[in-house]
Amino acid sequence: QPLRQVLRMAADGAYPDGVLPGVAPGEVHAYTVVDYNFTWVELLELYWRLTGDSSLVGELWPVLVKLLDRFAADVQRDGLIRSQPGRRLFLDWAPVSRQEPNAIYNLHYLLALQTAAKLAGEVERGDAAGRWQDQAIRLRLACRAAFLQDGRWWDDRERTTASQLVAALAVLTGAAEADEQPAQLDAIAARSLDLDDNAQPGALVLASPFMHHYLFEALHAGGWEMAVVEIIRRRWGRWANAGCPTTWENWNVDFPDGSTCHAFSAHPLYHLSKAAQSLPL
Repeated sequence: QPLRQVLRMAADGAYPDGVLPGVAPGEVHAYTVVDYNFTWVELLELYWRLTGDSSLVGELWPVLVKLLDRFAADVQRDGLIRSQPGRRLFLDWAPVSRQEPNAIYNLHYLLALQTAAKLAGEVERGDAAGRWQDQAIRLRLACRAAFLQDGRWWDDRERTTASQLVAALAVLTGAAEADEQPAQLDAIAARSLDLDDNAQPGALVLASPFMHHYLFEALHAGGWEMAVVEIIRRRWGRWANAGCPTTWENWNVDFPDGSTCHAFSAHPLYHLSKAAQSLPL
């Protein structure tokens, strides 16, 4: 089972402090990407949801606990985390602010805590569930205080950039209150439906194809299924219409080693299937 295998390979490559490698199998230390660790947490919960396989969850439980304990150690007096020295912080290929504390990084960590707490509750690990829920509550409040101003989520305290990705993570984590979420989703959808990939004054920073996964998850959560379908039709449809057989790493791949065959961007089929379950026939 591919998902089971990748979860194990990453766990087998864990560093002594609990952080997982960015490339598995292998020792490619330059690609130890701290925020990819949060994706591993999401994948573990997804595996449990798809299979109900408690044996693998039990096997990997110490890895999950050690990983989240390591990131909890990064929390500073303002309640926010910073990236770890010597390790890569990815965030996105998009031109988002990389200043710290960073909202994308913190909200992705918040999503990992909430996902782990949910998993812990379902596999009857009550102590861990309570601990991670408490940490998530504190982090959510710290993120709102630092990054939300006049209804807009910013990528840093200095209000340098405001991105689709930070808005999507705010919706997914509930850092954006329920009455705040429709405006966030409207702005997310509007930017993706605009096929000008260049920076737009006053608009959110366009997320990469890879990170559109989180945009689509937020739009699903808000019931914006038609927007998901239309974004895929317009944006991924450009590649299909041009005869490209594979998905690109980014909307523009003229940077060194830019890839026109990149699995990170190949998630639309999943999201189309998910949307189809909610749309009328």
